[in-house]
Amino acid sequence: MTGTPCCLRVAIVNQHPADMLGGSEIQCDIIARGLIERGHQVDYLAVGGQSGRDYQVPYGIHPVARRADAIADQVLLLKPDILYWRFNKHCFARSVARIRRAGIPVVFSVSHVRDVTRFFFQPQAWGPPGWKSMRRAFKEGWRLYREHAGFAHVDALVSNNPDNLGHVKVRLQEYIPNSMLDQVRPFSWPRPYCLWVANIKNRKQPEKYVELARRLRDTGVDFLMVGRLQSRSYATLLEQGPENFHYLGERDLFEVNGMLAGALFLVHTCLPEGFSNNFIQAWLQSRTVVSLAFDPGGILVEKNLGIYAHGNMEAFVAAVRELIEDPAKARRLGNEARVYAQSSFSPAANVARLEQLFMKVLDREGMSCN
Repeated sequence: MTGTPCCLRVAIVNQHPADMLGGSEIQCDIIARGLIERGHQVDYLAVGGQSGRDYQVPYGIHPVARRADAIADQVLLLKPDILYWRFNKHCFARSVARIRRAGIPVVFSVSHVRDVTRFFFQPQAWGPPGWKSMRRAFKEGWRLYREHAGFAHVDALVSNNPDNLGHVKVRLQEYIPNSMLDQVRPFSWPRPYCLWVANIKNRKQPEKYVELARRLRDTGVDFLMVGRLQSRSYATLLEQGPENFHYLGERDLFEVNGMLAGALFLVHTCLPEGFSNNFIQAWLQSRTVVSLAFDPGGILVEKNLGIYAHGNMEAFVAAVRELIEDPAKARRLGNEARVYAQSSFSPAANVARLEQLFMKVLDREGMSCN
């Protein structure tokens, strides 16, 4: 296939942001809309979605149960030219084996380092040190190990973080960055503030942000947190934080953009994953990032887009204090980050790159699209 791409029928598998607002879900919505704009047909399999719900999107929505056979059955019913799987390794091996045997090529999108790790063991992501977190981590690691067999049926792999390429035996692998929208819904707050954004669960380490707020009570700055409370064990922590800490619940994409536009900078405490959408959101609003434990692809340091504390809490607190006390430095880093983000995380450019990858997969398989 050469020249202008023909109309592809693309199926996307993931939860939908209307049901579960997370980073990969937002990315899939951006990709689906971008593919529609480029003339393709998109069917989004909303895993765990609500039947009969009006999703108000320009592409097809198909709520499907969170079961491997239910997902495979729906894909086989739709008969797409290609499948874009961005549902981690949930329900993975059995689904893609059936789908690929039916002649439908599969592109797997990496959203987290655990996606490409055969046995991923991270007890700290499951709670305080102890037998309970060790048991949960082992159970999850064993599940990921079993699901890893699904890569035998994957035609191409896409990663939003170059560090996660080359870890599985898939011949065609490409780095395609995440994309982000920069529209804002205005937000106001009576005092200067830093912002933390993520769904609240163990691997995001929200307790580190609360500790940061407690240790910087003398700065006159508030520490705002937004995100869905996914782990109820954090409810008490959020209610009993210091007086300069404020948990504001879940906010949508454009609300978060507005909050970032008014923030001093973004603070990030999550353990390594894929590539955090909130980094891109902050940069597009001319805000820099201070990250405790994660520098995806090394770009915070290499591109001077923020400050990385290498997991050291003392260095983390010191970096946040430095930017609070030196707002000119924070503004300079933020302005430079915006220039980089505008050129690197464009939805139009990255959807076009994904489209080219789809065509490459179909070319290799000797297949054609409608």
